Amino acid sequence: MKKLLWHSVDPQWKTGYGQQTAEWVPRIASLGYEVAISAFAGAPQELSEWRGHRVYPGGGDRYGADVLADHARHFGADLVITLMDAYALDPEPWADKLKGRVAQWMPVDADDGGGLISRPVGLLDHMRLLQSAAQPIAMSRYGERQLRLAGHRPLYVPHGIDCSVFRPPEDKAGDKAAAGLSGTFVIGMNATNIGNLNRKCWPEQLAAFAKLHRRHPDTALIAHTARHGGKNGYNLGTLVSDLGIASAVRFTDEYTYKTGLADQAMISATYGLMDLYSGCSMAEGFGLPIMEAQACGVPSVVTDGSAMSEVGCGWKVQGEPAYSVLHHAYWRSPPVDGILRAYEKAYQLWRRGALGDKGAAAREHALAYDAGRVLIRHWKPVLEELEAMCG
Repeated sequence: MKKLLWHSVDPQWKTGYGQQTAEWVPRIASLGYEVAISAFAGAPQELSEWRGHRVYPGGGDRYGADVLADHARHFGADLVITLMDAYALDPEPWADKLKGRVAQWMPVDADDGGGLISRPVGLLDHMRLLQSAAQPIAMSRYGERQLRLAGHRPLYVPHGIDCSVFRPPEDKAGDKAAAGLSGTFVIGMNATNIGNLNRKCWPEQLAAFAKLHRRHPDTALIAHTARHGGKNGYNLGTLVSDLGIASAVRFTDEYTYKTGLADQAMISATYGLMDLYSGCSMAEGFGLPIMEAQACGVPSVVTDGSAMSEVGCGWKVQGEPAYSVLHHAYWRSPPVDGILRAYEKAYQLWRRGALGDKGAAAREHALAYDAGRVLIRHWKPVLEELEAMCG
């Protein structure tokens, strides 16, 4: 049996990478691999176990670069797959020791800004791949194209979700009535509120909602996020108050959100209350919440850029190039009025009772990313190709 070491965050962490680790480790094991997890964050600082899989702890390096090679040696790994930003993983401690045995499943969310610069991907992503000689695996077709333009030879596996968990509610009208949202057009967001780069565009999307709400008081917004983002995030409570929409915005309970007590079934039920999902970020490596909401029959409005262009099913907002200091490349900044126009179109369909077709199309689009399908259509052949590369 082939041994595979999965390097990412702990599968019990309620983050995108944690969710994908929990989704894929058992499924890859079902293909006949013995899989262990190298968890650089979220795991106990000792060797532990999760659902029969060995979990190695992080080391002194924030992203586990210092222990990756030793974890692989201790486990006897034939192959290592990392799920994280390539730029964050310093190859110096492990590249030579694991030469030819590492694949990096990585997000790509920056580009040349429409020809403003000559490099089609982030500078550090590009350099890390050159330094490590690891095999890149793109998680979007966009990322695959950009990596090829940069001279790399990526494989492709998209993120996947469990569409039996994320599914349309049986009685949407009843659920909305029980939540006190009957007769209300509900927009939803599920995004982090950390850092100071404004990648998730909370101010822009909340401003667009404020304008919509002034036109149409029968609107509300559900925000699954940390209301108080700390020193590096937004105080969204203050922001919605300043915008005059405090009574129209519902935040997830702060304790429930920060402790990860909201499981997938609870989040799916929250999506089920929404009529439109707003995912107008500056950039996304994939955009899991967009796809989760669509699996629940909720059409989306997204920025037309990075992976969002292919993941989103609903309305796309044209953005302007916005330079990312992190990547030394460009994202796309969505304008408030562009977001507002998309909200208005969705609202008018909802008023006419004609939003159902959009929701059905969103569900159909999401089914292509069901984890069971992705396992057979993408992971299985990619793993076979990686095995051949490893000899």
